[in-house]
Amino acid sequence: MQVDTDFSFADIVANANDAVIVTSAGQMDEPGLVIVYVNEAFTRVTGYQPNEVIGKSPRLLQGADTDPETRAKIRDALDGGRPIRARMLNYGKTGHAYWVDMNIMPLHDAEGRITHWASIQHDVTDDVKREEDLLSLATTCDLTGAKNRRHFMERAELEVHRLRRHGVPFSVALLDLDHFKSVNDTFGHQAGDDVLKEAVQRWQSGRRPFDTLGRIGGEEFALLLPGAGADGACIVAERLRTVLSDTSIQTIAGPIEVTVSIGVAEADSEDGSIEATLGRADEALYATKRTGRNKVTVAQDLLQKAAKQA
Repeated sequence: MQVDTDFSFADIVANANDAVIVTSAGQMDEPGLVIVYVNEAFTRVTGYQPNEVIGKSPRLLQGADTDPETRAKIRDALDGGRPIRARMLNYGKTGHAYWVDMNIMPLHDAEGRITHWASIQHDVTDDVKREEDLLSLATTCDLTGAKNRRHFMERAELEVHRLRRHGVPFSVALLDLDHFKSVNDTFGHQAGDDVLKEAVQRWQSGRRPFDTLGRIGGEEFALLLPGAGADGACIVAERLRTVLSDTSIQTIAGPIEVTVSIGVAEADSEDGSIEATLGRADEALYATKRTGRNKVTVAQDLLQKAAKQA
């Protein structure tokens, strides 16, 4: 059957709702692929005019939070001359972030050689936002905004797996607000809620960007510190202690002085589970409370002290 092709494919591409980018083919190393064509949808999504991007690398759309693993997978596919589908965080001209589902495919000449790469990019920013909102509802403490116990434990088990398989260290810190029952009894539960919310807000600002803060009990919280040994974790824990003790918390009942006791433990490859690491952090937390509160105790230091005494 004869197919009617009496129409312009160029017009279809130019007026498509999805962004289309065409790059040259060649080596991926610097200067790498360069953009030779973009359609109107690309300008609408990114804010870049064609003359601002043609001749430049598509890497200009990537930023600090663009997933390096996704970039590596795309590069591997292009090096092998294979098409690939991927979801990626990109950045527009004004610095605004947006998510796209990309379908990247090679374009061949009459001899079958790859001459260009075409990328069709569907904006899925709204979809990702809805997914993140649903995930937040399922994984976050409604009152404080910290991760809930279940999600914290899931993240911690992933770090246990990384430690066993690749030797990547991690630590945990247990944080317990000092005399929190007295706050509730003296000032009321609303003031207590104000304390919890403000404490978490300060800790979220004081932690490292890739640490996970979880609420695992009433006034007890846990911090997961990927890649950190005991010394590094102690530095972060001390920062979280001081951001709470240095300034009183404003509540519905007025300003309240609040401190926190912290126990830190570095994970050991012999730990059977995350519960074992948390158990040692809990022993360090108990030692903090027993010796005056409002300070940080490291589980390894307790072991060394016990060994010297023995």
